[in-house]
Amino acid sequence: MWLFLHSGSRGVGNKIAQHHIRVAAELCAKWWIDLPDRDLAYLVEGTPEFWAYVRELRWAQEFARLNREEMMDRVVTAVAEHMGEDVVEAERVNCHHNFTEQETHFGKSVWVSRKGAIRARAGDPGLIPGSMGTASYVVVGKGDPLSLCSSPHGAGREHSRTAARKLFTRDQLRESMAGIEYRDTDAFLDEIPAAYKDIDRVMADAADLVEVRHVLHQLVNVKGD
Repeated sequence: MWLFLHSGSRGVGNKIAQHHIRVAAELCAKWWIDLPDRDLAYLVEGTPEFWAYVRELRWAQEFARLNREEMMDRVVTAVAEHMGEDVVEAERVNCHHNFTEQETHFGKSVWVSRKGAIRARAGDPGLIPGSMGTASYVVVGKGDPLSLCSSPHGAGREHSRTAARKLFTRDQLRESMAGIEYRDTDAFLDEIPAAYKDIDRVMADAADLVEVRHVLHQLVNVKGD
């Protein structure tokens, strides 16, 4: 049995990013850098502003990692209390998604931003979730150089949250979650499995990037509303 959770920096990373986006826009204006769009503002590598951003970005990534460790510790405790016996932990996988790191590829030192992706170097353990009603995967990276040693983070959305709420009904949600324990409320309509891409198709497309170790199917799904 696997305990599987999904969490990032819980909003603090977004706050950090918004601050540095404003700094970048101010600096580009100050330096008379002509941008096609204000949202393309950037920080110049090597400047104090660039390294201030990188330091805070790395802080947010470490916060996210430790946050997941704390959450998993609490889930393990809750499961042990419910089962009336200790959880014997055989393995733990904790991987970043939506993050930036300085790496070497094709002989060059580059900054890699993995949006909707995880690192998948040869031997790297990884997790690729589907949706709350479909399969999720425990994988190991193959180190594909053309992907910069990356793989998909998960299924990705087929429909936005707003669109999903308009397209689907509670009855459709119940049908797609048959056999899985979950909180049956309107809060989860935007998480209906049909709002996501076909995870099996995603995994087939990622065959050169990762090797599948385990295929997981939900028994209980917990999501805050």
